[in-house]
Amino acid sequence: MTPIRIAILYFVIGALWILVSDTLLYRLVDDPVRLTYWQSVKGWFFILASTLLLYALAQRLRTVLSRELDVKRQHLAVVRRKAYTDHLTGLPNRRFGLRAIRRLIQRAKREQKHFCVMCLDLDNFKQINDTLGHSAGDQLIQAVGKRLHAFLTEDEQLVRHGGNEFLLLCADVEHAEEIDKRAGEFVALFQEPFLIGPMPLRVTASIGVACYPEGGEGQGTLMRNADLALHHSKLYKNCFKVYESTMSRAMHYRFDLEQKMREALEENLFEVFYQPIYDPHKSCFTGAEALLRWPDDEGYISPVEFIPVAEQSGQIRALGAMVLARACHETQQLSERAGRPLSISVNVSPKQFANDHIVRDVQAALSASALDPGCLILEITEGVFLSNAAETGEILNQLMELGVSLSMDDFGQGYSSLSYLRKHPFRYLKIDKVFVQGMDSSGQDRALVEASVAMAEALNLQVVGEGVETATQQEALKELGVHYLQGFHLARPMPITDYEYFLLSAQVS
Repeated sequence: MTPIRIAILYFVIGALWILVSDTLLYRLVDDPVRLTYWQSVKGWFFILASTLLLYALAQRLRTVLSRELDVKRQHLAVVRRKAYTDHLTGLPNRRFGLRAIRRLIQRAKREQKHFCVMCLDLDNFKQINDTLGHSAGDQLIQAVGKRLHAFLTEDEQLVRHGGNEFLLLCADVEHAEEIDKRAGEFVALFQEPFLIGPMPLRVTASIGVACYPEGGEGQGTLMRNADLALHHSKLYKNCFKVYESTMSRAMHYRFDLEQKMREALEENLFEVFYQPIYDPHKSCFTGAEALLRWPDDEGYISPVEFIPVAEQSGQIRALGAMVLARACHETQQLSERAGRPLSISVNVSPKQFANDHIVRDVQAALSASALDPGCLILEITEGVFLSNAAETGEILNQLMELGVSLSMDDFGQGYSSLSYLRKHPFRYLKIDKVFVQGMDSSGQDRALVEASVAMAEALNLQVVGEGVETATQQEALKELGVHYLQGFHLARPMPITDYEYFLLSAQVS
């Protein structure tokens, strides 16, 4: 009941009481003394009744207000809980984590203590979402959250920072050895697969660590440096990195390199070099491997520096498509001038296999250049199979249908190359240069090369030996039956004009 209604009710009851009671008194009492007495009694009765009524109304109002206040408190608690809780995992969310870091900083300043922030990120999570669906991705996030939470100590707090990233706040850590041990234990938690539906799913995690106060004295600095350390660990995956000041300089260098790479792509500054490939049994050069080169003011930027940046930034597809198109075009023109077909080998990054990009890029390069598909050899490593072997197998079959050849590059360095050779339509096997160059001094390396050649013959594969740097290596590989040779002893990588002159000179001689 509102205050206005209470006032109106009180006014009506009071007016009726006065009118009715006065009328009755005048009718029932004739004696003025007695009338005065009863009017006094009536007045005090009205005051008492009013007091009791007001007390009852006040109590009622207090009860109603108390209930409303309790409802509002409960609603506010629910809102606050939702505001600081991740809806998928039930863990504290990013907002809670940032506030917790600020509190840890205040406590550390007050008590002269140390703590660390660990940013944990799942490796290749996007591929899991793309292949198994977002529902499986959500289940994986929940399973990871449960496993991490069960492993926490009393001084640790787990936060879902967003997406596939978690924060681990570790209070009261004093020594670097203790931090390394704990971070290593969190990485090791992912050795066991996660059961998502009926299938076990193996996933790894990378961790970046920033410690207070060495890694920053403010919440923003700590988070930025932990993320920077995470970025460095993602380059290797399935490991952890603790922030160091040198990481900032390296990150700035990578950022500058990435920006320059975009400009170089737009201005067509990249060059394609060609390293000739030799047939020792026919004593002639049959083609070349296309190698990407990036010139700058001081010479050339090493591919070891810019290729990882291109893969991380997503520019590898544009670079790969450019190399494919230019290599096919220049090889076709050179074949016409030389009067004979020349092969061209092109390295393909695992990143180019995403979403069938490589099939479309190869189709475009062959169509634009009119190169015979049989002259194009795509060199891949076993890294293309690590994310999704089934999908990669389908892409390889599509490439084979185009008529191009496939070569297993860096054979002997991986763990599963042999099984991939058996399952997929490879035509060439390229023995890693580490084993070729070790043949002069190591009997084991020679035995490995010999075994690789024998296995290739059994699988009807042609063998390429790369990294040939001495005449002894050349003769040894020829004796073992290697079909093609490549290396500095035979020819160094060169621009297209020098490659053409080299081929014509070799053909005349």
